[in-house]
Amino acid sequence: MMKRYSISTAVKTAFGVGALSLALVGCNGSDGQDGEIGQPGEISIDINSASAVQTKVEQAAYDEASKTLTFEFTLTNPNGVAVTGLETLKDPLRIAFGRMGTRSETFTPYTQGEGENAVEVTARADGEEQIWLSYRNTTKDTAPMTGTNNWRPTRDCPEGETCLSYLGQGKYQITAPNIIETNGLDYDYDANQIHGIYVITYGVGENKLKNVEAYYWDPLTEQSVSSPKRSLEMETCTNCHVGQDHIRHGNYGNTAEGCGFCHTDYTVYSGSGVDANGDAVEFTFDGSIKGLVHAVHTGITETDRRELAKFNKVIADAGKNPAFAYQFDGAALDSNGEPKSALNFPASTADCQQCHVSYETTADTLPQGVTTHALSWFADMDVKSCQTCHGNYHYGDRTDVVEDTTVLTGCVSCHNSHEGSTRGGAFRHFAGTGINSREAASQAGMLIETAYSNINWDSTSSVLSFTMNLSRDGQAITTDHIPLILNRSNQLVLAANVYVNAVDSQNPDAYLASRSTGTLNQNTDGSFSVTVDATSTSYTLPALADALNKGADLAITAGDIKVCFNNKSSDLKVLDNAANTTEEGICSGVLSSNLATTQFIKIDGTAGAERTSAANYESCRNCHNNDMVARHGATHYRNADLHTCAQCHEGGDYNSLIVRVHGTFGKAHGREDVQALVSSAQCSACHNDDDFALENARSTAMRWDKAVTSNGVITKPTTFSSPQAGVCASCHVSDSYDIGNGKDAAKAHIESMGGVVDTESYSEASLNGESCSTCHKADSVKQYHNLK
Repeated sequence: MMKRYSISTAVKTAFGVGALSLALVGCNGSDGQDGEIGQPGEISIDINSASAVQTKVEQAAYDEASKTLTFEFTLTNPNGVAVTGLETLKDPLRIAFGRMGTRSETFTPYTQGEGENAVEVTARADGEEQIWLSYRNTTKDTAPMTGTNNWRPTRDCPEGETCLSYLGQGKYQITAPNIIETNGLDYDYDANQIHGIYVITYGVGENKLKNVEAYYWDPLTEQSVSSPKRSLEMETCTNCHVGQDHIRHGNYGNTAEGCGFCHTDYTVYSGSGVDANGDAVEFTFDGSIKGLVHAVHTGITETDRRELAKFNKVIADAGKNPAFAYQFDGAALDSNGEPKSALNFPASTADCQQCHVSYETTADTLPQGVTTHALSWFADMDVKSCQTCHGNYHYGDRTDVVEDTTVLTGCVSCHNSHEGSTRGGAFRHFAGTGINSREAASQAGMLIETAYSNINWDSTSSVLSFTMNLSRDGQAITTDHIPLILNRSNQLVLAANVYVNAVDSQNPDAYLASRSTGTLNQNTDGSFSVTVDATSTSYTLPALADALNKGADLAITAGDIKVCFNNKSSDLKVLDNAANTTEEGICSGVLSSNLATTQFIKIDGTAGAERTSAANYESCRNCHNNDMVARHGATHYRNADLHTCAQCHEGGDYNSLIVRVHGTFGKAHGREDVQALVSSAQCSACHNDDDFALENARSTAMRWDKAVTSNGVITKPTTFSSPQAGVCASCHVSDSYDIGNGKDAAKAHIESMGGVVDTESYSEASLNGESCSTCHKADSVKQYHNLK
């Protein structure tokens, strides 16, 4: 039976229209003029469906007559597809608006002193210094100026007006009338200054998307310009705050501009506390980004570093620095008796170059994008910078009368290093600057130079000997400058250590021997004779003699040499009891330790092969500059390079450098508070390129954990791991991390692949039958650690 098909009315109509068209064409007729070709349809994605967004401001202008800021921007996803629907959301944007200006424009006169001693301070000595001014100042509590009140198109748009419009093709327009509100400060729009806006997409759409952008322009040309005031590279922050999308605020991004738009130079906050007598303390403190960064990092300085130099005297004095004591000191206890913050700032607070450009930088050698304002920190011009760390330690609120005007001059009126002054300001934090100024004698030890010569290896007696010369600017450093100190065995010894190890000259990927310690004796010319017994196997590894007899190269480290310097200088000072060899040395100046760096030398005195390292030491310095580790209130092998660390954490009796740094046993990067800053999963924080790959693992077994003794008895022996297994296990077989199915499952998997973890046998860990790198190559490590 033949099937019947039903034809719909729409189809019949289509057939009819088609037939009519054919008829017209067939008779050479016309259906009228062709219309214009239409514009392509918009290719876009709705804001609620987008997974990421980015803005790009195309133009901005301020109309002085109508007092209105207008700018246009595009909103796209990372692939450049237009994102629509922003104008339908409630409160989707935050906008900061400001310009360049001077400190004098924001200075508010104040009265200093009381009664007959009261004076009106009407200016700052640094009033002509350039700063960023906000057009949206705000006040909170009792503080006079507490940052920027960002303009919002929903909240701040006048009733009946449209302030956020969609123009099509992903482009939007902001119209912000009456946006300028300086909150009583005596400045207004100035077309002669560079202007800027900071646009924040504030958790928009269903996916709460975030994005920030700074845009600057010159009103006279209406052209966009680069950032007019960038005092440091943002990388100085993100090198330590690795993996943190937002260092502080949840939506403001990691950009120096974002911080500066709100935390302007003249921002002031108020605080309060209760002193030791139970009395209330009220104070104000610097709320600028400069002031906050200085105060925050000072407040979370590690405990041991607080014993270095004069931290407790010149910073932690509650009477002179209440902001530190009651607002920022992480060691202070909260209402529950717990420390307020984790103390994890791993550098000296006195090392300004931790974040700032070097004081040797000039306008011609500034990093790309950084402006000449970066040089200001060592110009000793800012009358309030010192106080952001030191409080009112020493004449911080000093004033001087200049042409009948009382001017705030601050610490730098005396403490500066220019125009013939030698009392030191910024340069007072350093030594060996070449500036005719007071120096930090505590830093002078880093100027000590070390040289080795007359190397002799006696294979018969297994004794290594060489000459060591110590000097400072050509002057010999001798026992007149190096004190005797009591060691752990309560014996008087010279405050100097010399460690020796060896590396394979062809494949120098690890130390080959148990670390050996040299014995020092001073020669008549001031140099030191160093002798080393190379037979020791104290740390389980083979003896140094075995490596040297096979042609290995030497690794020599002169570390923790304490030298006496004159106070406030880098000049050597003779010990007060230099000739006395029966008691500890007395230095009435300042004892400072040398840089504990390692030199690689062949037996014939020529340059040797340098031990390779999978980690980049500069990455360590990014956070730990200038004293890598502080212990027991002293520098611990100051600025030791990775080779020096490995003298103990590879060739000594401590767990290996990988285990230590990765934090297998809860120290170093294994600490929870440190993980919040630098996750061990972020391999690129410490390693360059693919250096973290297992193919670059050392060729020798590593110490997994050191021995534990009690009353001289070993209660837990030293254990070892095979090279590749140790790398993986340092995180995956650890109580410090909660990874996958746990450390037991990880350990079982590693051992099933021939790896060895936590064995008492060095020989077993050295068999090296593991196959981890067969599957876990660099690309797979990147994939599973979410590395780009």
